[in-house]
Amino acid sequence: MPEITAIIIDSREPAWIQNLKFGGVPTTVSMLETGDILAVTSDNHTLVIERKTNDDFLNSLKDDRLFPQLARMAEIRNAQNNNGQPMTNWPYLIITDLFSSNHDGKIITNRGVTGWSFASVMGTLLSIQEMGVFVVFANGDLDFEKCIIRLGKRERIPEQGLLAPRPAKVLGPKCDFLAGIKGIEIEYSQKILDWSGHNVGDALIGLVDLEIAAPVPFGIRKNLRVLLGLQDDENFDKVTITKKEKSNGNQK
Repeated sequence: MPEITAIIIDSREPAWIQNLKFGGVPTTVSMLETGDILAVTSDNHTLVIERKTNDDFLNSLKDDRLFPQLARMAEIRNAQNNNGQPMTNWPYLIITDLFSSNHDGKIITNRGVTGWSFASVMGTLLSIQEMGVFVVFANGDLDFEKCIIRLGKRERIPEQGLLAPRPAKVLGPKCDFLAGIKGIEIEYSQKILDWSGHNVGDALIGLVDLEIAAPVPFGIRKNLRVLLGLQDDENFDKVTITKKEKSNGNQK
């Protein structure tokens, strides 16, 4: 049975986390790029652990911080799998409080009844595991240390190293911009960006030109034209402005 042989705790964690002993294994405190705790095991695996209370979880989900944070945790493991390497990186999200709901199906946390749907939060937890991060619940803060020790004792044989069904991909600022357009969102932002050769100007042309074979449904493009006030004979176009023209424009 493997054991944890070393622990690194993020320096931004509270004092009570930094003072945990983990059964006496060597423990250091340092600023980590991903996760709150790294645990190295005797079978040469690394556990990347993110700790959240149920309120922390909901707050980071609301602020759009949760999925980018967890995607970074899964990057090494997914890269190892894609390159045919042994998967030695194991990302875990440990939630230290259980989720419960009232009779209306709204999540209850330590601060009381929230506006979050229990069904929606359970769907989010499934999405997290589908992207390659494993979700574990601890029995409160006092069980957090023991939960990590239990994870360290798990056997990790190669046959169980499965590829995440939906590996996460951080889309970047260009996709983020296009995804903010009504009707495009994440579903079509990456497709239109790939189609345009990652040129946002060309992507915008493809979103409104009804005669271009762009990977966005005709109906969505018609709606965008109405939203933008484009007439039947009007389309977007890219204009090259010379330095001289820019200079003259600034003088006006």
